[in-house]
Amino acid sequence: MLTLNQAANILKQDELLREIVIGDDWRFEVPANLKDRRLQFLSYDSRRIAPDTLFMCKGLHFNEKYLEDAIDKGAVACVTENVYAGKDQNRVVQLVVNDVQKAMALLAREFYNNPQQELKVIGFTGTKGKTTSVYFARHLLNEVFDHKVAQLSSIAECLDGEHFEEAHLTTPESLDLFRMMRQAADNGMKYLIMEVSSQAYKKSRVYGLHFDIGIFLNIAADHISPVEHPSFEDYLYCKSQLILNSSKVIINRECPYYDLLAQKALAAGNQVISFGSSQSNADYRYVVDSPHEFHVATFSSQQLQLTGRFKINIPGTFNDSNALAALIVGRQFSDDTVAFAKGLEKTTVPGRMEMLSNQRGLLACVDYAHNYLSLNESFKYMKNTYPNGRLIVVIGAAGGKAESRRKDIGEALAKYADVAILTSEDNFFEDPHKIDEEIKAHIDNPDVEVHINVDRAKAIQDAFNMACPGDVMFMAAKGREQFMHEKGRDIPYVGDYQLTQKLMREYDE
Repeated sequence: MLTLNQAANILKQDELLREIVIGDDWRFEVPANLKDRRLQFLSYDSRRIAPDTLFMCKGLHFNEKYLEDAIDKGAVACVTENVYAGKDQNRVVQLVVNDVQKAMALLAREFYNNPQQELKVIGFTGTKGKTTSVYFARHLLNEVFDHKVAQLSSIAECLDGEHFEEAHLTTPESLDLFRMMRQAADNGMKYLIMEVSSQAYKKSRVYGLHFDIGIFLNIAADHISPVEHPSFEDYLYCKSQLILNSSKVIINRECPYYDLLAQKALAAGNQVISFGSSQSNADYRYVVDSPHEFHVATFSSQQLQLTGRFKINIPGTFNDSNALAALIVGRQFSDDTVAFAKGLEKTTVPGRMEMLSNQRGLLACVDYAHNYLSLNESFKYMKNTYPNGRLIVVIGAAGGKAESRRKDIGEALAKYADVAILTSEDNFFEDPHKIDEEIKAHIDNPDVEVHINVDRAKAIQDAFNMACPGDVMFMAAKGREQFMHEKGRDIPYVGDYQLTQKLMREYDE
């Protein structure tokens, strides 16, 4: 709970408050008769309003009708970047600010009584591997700390160490984030492991949140579009903000921007820890012993010792690197590598490199891979692991964002695929035929057989129809998601994994 005066003072401390507007009265101080007005609820959704709500007028093109709806339902104050002069201006106290997103983060942090102070907060960022690394870290810490580990990921949220709910954003909006952190702390959680996207910093979702440990896995051009990042520099800059907002920073030594990232961390007074393969000069290095197995050694006397042999059950040698990053996180809190090994071996990630097969010899992999770095690594692994069959890929690209990804997908298909079946992913308001044609234009290898079927379920059926024993089918980007974003709505969808599993049985008969 906050009072109106407390809310105003929080905004003033960060120089976000421009003025307070009550009807025709413009001022900088809350009137004496309103200072103790209680704000019992925070919301940015006009459908979720309770009495005495502080409403956030969030969004680039905020529609004032949402504010009016919120006032009718009980909102008594709002945070806005634009002064509202409509029919209800005398019924609401307006806190006019420079940046609603930053204001919302600071107010949510205080409203939920600073839950981050009761948790060890660990954030993973990177173009690929965030989700898998979060799952690795949660599993290995759970082995040591008896399920006192909460998780926020693009797949699922876990706030009590046991139960999971489907996630809607890679990193939640700040109001939801601090609410969930408070719930986790109240549930007795001691650790929170979360994905931190570039948009989390671009849109100030984690503004005012300091991480105990921040992990930078990798980076490649992605999310470049008019509605996300205007350039790669902006994408890298946003991701690098985790480096500045973490006490300890764990960085992939083989990242091409390692020096820049390490310099930023050291300039901020943060500890830098590096990791990488045996080919790097990292503090911690891994050596692949066989598929699914690797060993780790420490090469810096300034770091905590971490050695041992580990096994994971998620395909792809690139996941050895993700597992090492998680191990280094665990080592900051415990030296129980036996427990860490158990946790890693138990780790599975829904929709991540999930292999399916049947008695006929058909093989399929379901994965969320959707950008060049992820696809390149996944395709390369498939070609090396199954060299005698064709790689049949079912893939699309999201509409309305990350437009550069279409070129990247085409190039990855040209490099590795034998058959490309282009289909829908999440079209939003774009024509899937147009998206697929743009991908096709960048498949410059004439040996790749290209098909287009924008009905995703039928496209997967097409893959099964043309697959022979020894071929491997790769269903990219949707994993186990059972919806498709289409023209502002979530359309029910069976799910790549669920459909592939069903077809595996049918094609076994």
